[in-house]
Amino acid sequence: MNKYRVNESEHFNLYSMYDHLKCREIDMEEAPAHTYTEKQWDELYERISEVESLMEKAYCVGAAVDWPTLKRIREIKAERQMIRYNTCMAQGTPEREAAAAFDL
Repeated sequence: MNKYRVNESEHFNLYSMYDHLKCREIDMEEAPAHTYTEKQWDELYERISEVESLMEKAYCVGAAVDWPTLKRIREIKAERQMIRYNTCMAQGTPEREAAAAFDL
């Protein structure tokens, strides 16, 4: 089976997504009771678990992973970049500057 190397951007965004999800978890915990449904909690924990599993496989820049793993890491990278871009735009950052989110 072929192995593919995880690049710096993929690794950074995978760990950034983990941090983002953990911040969401804290926000949900601090919200008033019954703000979130059990389904929302389950989905969050499922995503955290998935990212943790990918982090174990891509433990460093240059880690060798199989294609399905790298493909999923790239999907998460694209999602994290879009989250970062949307956050910048929502805060009134000029689009040109917000587009830097796609360079990370």
